[in-house]
Amino acid sequence: MEYAQDVDGFWLEPHTDLGVKVFTMLLYLSKEPSHGNLGTDIYDTAKKPIGRSPFEPNGAMVFVPSNITYHGFEPRKINGVRKSVIINYVTNEWRAREQLAFPDRPIT
Repeated sequence: MEYAQDVDGFWLEPHTDLGVKVFTMLLYLSKEPSHGNLGTDIYDTAKKPIGRSPFEPNGAMVFVPSNITYHGFEPRKINGVRKSVIINYVTNEWRAREQLAFPDRPIT
C-alpha cells in the first residue's frame, strides 16, 4: 500500500504494470471539488488517451497488468494535494520487499 500525495507538476507516462502485480487498486481520497478531473488516464495499445476514471472521494479504479492495459496521468493543473491510496497485490516474485506491508513474511 502507498499513500500518494501528488501536487501540481505531477504526471505519469502511459505504462502497464509488471506481471508480478496481480492487480492494482487506486482508491481516491481527495474531497476538493476541483479534483473531479484528476482521475487516472486510460490508454489504448498505441498509448493514445481513451478515457479517464472519475476522481471521487472513496471511488476506486482496479486494473490488471497485461500488454494491453495502459494507464498514466496526463499533465494537468492540480490545485492543492491530490490524495489517493495505491494498493498492489503482488506475487512472491516481487523483489522490492521493503515496499511490502510485512517485508519479513513470505507472500502466500
